[in-house]
Amino acid sequence: MSITLRETNIPVAAPTYRDVINNGYSITPQQHILLYSDKEWEVFTEECTHSMKQEYRSVRRAGGAGDQGIDIAGFRTDNGFSGGWDNYQCKHYNKPLAVADIYLELGKLCYYTFIGEYTLPDNYYFVAPHGVSTSLSKHLRSANDELRQLLIKNWKQYCENKITSTKQINLADSFKVYVESFDFSIVKDKSVIQMLDIHRKTPYYHHRFGGGLPSRPENEKPPEVAAEVEAVYIQKLLNAYAEFLGKDSCNIIDIDENNSLKKHLRDARIHFYCAESLYKFSRDYLEIGEFERLQDEIFTGIENIILSEHINGFERVKNAVQEAYKIQIDSHPLKQRLEIKDRAGICHQLANNNKISWANCDQEN
Repeated sequence: MSITLRETNIPVAAPTYRDVINNGYSITPQQHILLYSDKEWEVFTEECTHSMKQEYRSVRRAGGAGDQGIDIAGFRTDNGFSGGWDNYQCKHYNKPLAVADIYLELGKLCYYTFIGEYTLPDNYYFVAPHGVSTSLSKHLRSANDELRQLLIKNWKQYCENKITSTKQINLADSFKVYVESFDFSIVKDKSVIQMLDIHRKTPYYHHRFGGGLPSRPENEKPPEVAAEVEAVYIQKLLNAYAEFLGKDSCNIIDIDENNSLKKHLRDARIHFYCAESLYKFSRDYLEIGEFERLQDEIFTGIENIILSEHINGFERVKNAVQEAYKIQIDSHPLKQRLEIKDRAGICHQLANNNKISWANCDQEN
């Protein structure tokens, strides 16, 4: 009984007329990938593997001439090729990858592991935007003998004079024995759907494909006892409260005796943890530096308030936070996920990062 394997394309809901008028006709990530250059396809694959932290300690992209059959290498240990590793061979063709398209790559794999240029990978994946042909899929999922015999039969045409430009690689003697006993079960493929599932969990996905950010998870709640990470901004608040109370200094016990300050500190901690939750959300779904750019916008918006004269630090922090609530955040990708508590929390993050202070006595430092 012959089983035909085909890659499944998951249908995407058609855009509404309003979507098309407002945004133009949108294309799916699968269609978007077809427009990539060879190099961009390698970068996309590198982004996927780089995010697989549970699989790989590090990822390296080779690419270009002389790559010896390695495009993307994912290393499971810090020992490079001396430890376990996977190879991702990127093929951006305008058709499904055929059996004949992989002979040269298999030849490189056999030859360079034979001469000891690198160790055998645990897995050798072909990744191609159009997937693999039915015939190749069948060979990759059947006994090793079929792929091995096909490579040996076609060696002269596809491999002998193409593995390296410096010499002819004949399939003879001990090398032939090596190929005849090679374990081709390590050769596999990953479909576009599998790659997109991986990429969707990276900070690069929305930058490449848009579509908006997912909903935020529930915000973290502050622990009952302040954590070490809160030490700086809480101390700056205590200095501001001390000025308000007309004292040289104050502590948490002093705050407990004043309902207004007690509530302000409680809210400040809630706001700080909201902003920390937003930071983690941004780290998971946006590129590095995007959250810091949002912090810079808030800082720019409140800087004049910080620099203005205030009777005490408590007035300064209240005015700065009130100003942060008014700042227009129009161009930032986090705009639709920004809560009002985040704005106040970012003010406290800026204090925690020693970018701003509240008390008059701290302004000169």
